[in-house]
Amino acid sequence: MFQNNESVVKTIYGLMTSTYTSQRNNIQSGKETKDLLDEWPYLFQPAGMKAHFKELTGIDINNSFEESASSKFRRILEYFQFQCTERASRAGRILTKYRAGGDHVCGAVMLLLTHFKNDQDHFVVMVEDTSVTSDICSEQLPATPCIVVCGENPLTASVYMVAVDQMIVNDHLLSFTEALYLMFSLNYILNISYPVELGATLEFLQRCIFRINPHKGTTVEKREKKRAYYSVNPRVLSLTSKIAAFDWGE
Repeated sequence: MFQNNESVVKTIYGLMTSTYTSQRNNIQSGKETKDLLDEWPYLFQPAGMKAHFKELTGIDINNSFEESASSKFRRILEYFQFQCTERASRAGRILTKYRAGGDHVCGAVMLLLTHFKNDQDHFVVMVEDTSVTSDICSEQLPATPCIVVCGENPLTASVYMVAVDQMIVNDHLLSFTEALYLMFSLNYILNISYPVELGATLEFLQRCIFRINPHKGTTVEKREKKRAYYSVNPRVLSLTSKIAAFDWGE
């Protein structure tokens, strides 16, 4: 009934935003997401999340976007393959798994996490390949959006889930790419700052894959006694420049 109906998302968004955003910091973590999932399940389905993300950012995750993004992820892989000479390094091991038949989008993201020294455990959570939602303990999951991988290797798994607020909101995604887009979208849909542990990787994806480029400020959460970036994270800017010089694909 609601499939691909963007007008429904606009109506729901208008009704919920004014109360939900102001309440988010005052309600016990997880409770508000569960309420939303029960009341507006369409918002957490792939079509609903993509439509809502488009409303918030103007980015339409359609076939054209996916083709362009796929090309950029391949370019990222090519750059890191050119740079990496040590097979025993973490990047070298990721590239070995990718060359053995791994997913190129997942490979690129894992290399970004490694390059920025971000915490992979906050990005992907590994569970048994036969796991269902009821098998997964909430304590395994971070509060911020993450991808749950059903299998031993995120590059070759066949089923993925997406979680936020320590609860699964999508439980049967058949590609890492789909899981990545939905996981990233949740940061905007639920007005969540990027966790410090993943800040550089998510900002790189924001600017170089999704092309969301504010002139100043950052969506990375502030950590006490740490200086906040008031422009592009310099590490993100440096890698972007290097890839551009290498031959960044448009």
